[in-house]
Amino acid sequence: MKINIDKLQLSDIYNLNFNVFYPLTKFVSKKQFINVSNNMKIEKNKFFPFPIYFSYKTKIKKNKIVKIYYNNNFICDLKVNDSFTFDINQKKTIGYKIFSTKNKEHPGLKKFLFNHDYFIDCEIRNFKYNKKLLKFTDPKDLKKRLQKNDVNSLVAFHTRNVPHKAHQWIHDLGLKKINNLLIQPLVGQYRKGEYKESIIIKTNKFLVEKIYRNKNVYFATLYSYPRYAGPREALLHSLIRKNYGCTHFFGGRDHAGIDKYYDKYESQKICKYYEKKIGINIIAFKEPYLCLGCRKIINRKCKICLSPNKLKISGTFIRNLLLKNKKIPNKFMDKKISKMIDSNSLIH
Repeated sequence: MKINIDKLQLSDIYNLNFNVFYPLTKFVSKKQFINVSNNMKIEKNKFFPFPIYFSYKTKIKKNKIVKIYYNNNFICDLKVNDSFTFDINQKKTIGYKIFSTKNKEHPGLKKFLFNHDYFIDCEIRNFKYNKKLLKFTDPKDLKKRLQKNDVNSLVAFHTRNVPHKAHQWIHDLGLKKINNLLIQPLVGQYRKGEYKESIIIKTNKFLVEKIYRNKNVYFATLYSYPRYAGPREALLHSLIRKNYGCTHFFGGRDHAGIDKYYDKYESQKICKYYEKKIGINIIAFKEPYLCLGCRKIINRKCKICLSPNKLKISGTFIRNLLLKNKKIPNKFMDKKISKMIDSNSLIH
């Protein structure tokens, strides 16, 4: 049997194969699916916050070997342990828990509820690594670099954007607290109006190599995709960074959220609560902003000019400027980076 997969399934296979999702090393079984949803565990003592599943339109027989292809490239074999389904009430119960909402317009929940009916409990076999298919960083390669440089502590910064001045404030905070920083953008998003993955990689790598030029700042990619699951996905991102050799992780504002489905710091709070079970330290912080009085990026009440006037700097704000073909002021973004982007940098 042969199945052609999409890019989202491809990234899940890569991440499972290279232990990015460890301790999960295969697509979940029905028992694991329910246990992760209810208890955030794949087994008795193995914490895991979000089910990584392979869905398909029809049932596949047990012990079947499925040939997996992406764009005519052989990827791997999947050994099928079981095919299973949930009735609509079970599916709703699971969906509400893992996406922390009952709103069926939520893009992640909507896709989960109304996509394929069958899930395949399966293991990866005969994986063929093709570097040309996606911009992937093997955790082993990064860990080797860290070991070579005798790095014992490392904080990860997660982003889906071109870097702006508020990001740089967070980077500076990480270097002050931990001394070593990993800038690891998530690449693999497909929503209109967001940055193309090539632009995200190009600008963040430029920041690390040409602007920072700091031996303590590392760059890697996380090839996955937004599930828009808010708190649960933030926990997954934290666990992933542990698997990349990080000791600390920035819990961002509305991390992995979308629109108004989650509270502003909900993801930070849940990551902080579970940090011991994940095995990584969470750095929580208030959102930085531009003080319009002294023109500096801060995240507390300004003690310099005492001005109450502030301006939020966000990826959405800057992308809207690009869509209107407006120049990005230097107070929002380093001019060396802003020169690298325009409206064509976005997915249309």
